[in-house]
Amino acid sequence: MPKYSQVFLNDKDICARIAAALEGASFDRLVEIGPGGGALTDFLFPEYGGRMCAVEIDKRLVPGLNAKFPGLEIVNTDFLHADLEKIAGPGKTAFIGNLPYECATPILEKTLLFAGLELAVFMFQKEVAHKILSAPGGPDYGYLTLLTGCRASSELLMEIKAESFQPVPAVDSSVVVFRPRRYFSDKAEELRVLNLVKKAFLHRRKTLVNSLALCGIDKAAAAAAVAQAGFKLNARPQEIPLDGFVRLAGLLAGK
Repeated sequence: MPKYSQVFLNDKDICARIAAALEGASFDRLVEIGPGGGALTDFLFPEYGGRMCAVEIDKRLVPGLNAKFPGLEIVNTDFLHADLEKIAGPGKTAFIGNLPYECATPILEKTLLFAGLELAVFMFQKEVAHKILSAPGGPDYGYLTLLTGCRASSELLMEIKAESFQPVPAVDSSVVVFRPRRYFSDKAEELRVLNLVKKAFLHRRKTLVNSLALCGIDKAAAAAAVAQAGFKLNARPQEIPLDGFVRLAGLLAGK
């Protein structure tokens, strides 16, 4: 496996389909995360080159990208440490990329929390995509599902077999399209709800009441809030929809 655990997509038809997901969107800036060898960039640069930036962590790949795409703006840094305000600039920004498996979740979180987001088209390990797209009650439903629901709509674009990559990973991948949709108008309320969700899923095999109690919330107060919100006392975190966590957070905060 290469440095940074990269796997490189080598199917041109799939790259074309991923790039096509940007069509019809209105944005001022396109940021590709992890261009690697430029397989997807081949389809992006001719269309968006003048307003495009590529963020690549691996400095060994930068010379090849510069040679292949003269004039492409390349930022050689870790996306998680990048200043998005500086990279994206004013206006609306679209993000696209084959995200590295080991840090896909924090990259998605950083992107969803970026105020200038207009569209994101990301490839994930299939298991991560299931967590994003899961419905309440499902085994994959959790913090990532609810974080996404707070910030965007999400839609499966396609699934990709492992054989489409080099080196071949042990898992298949999925491409998901995100469009910003703010659930909360109050940022403080959003933070309060997401903090509660994090606590709830730290012990997802336990009941919601017990999970919250293990995270420092008074057990009697947690039980009272769960009952008042309309849920059974033996309900588990994965059974609670987003609006349920909103009610719980309000009740626990005395609102």
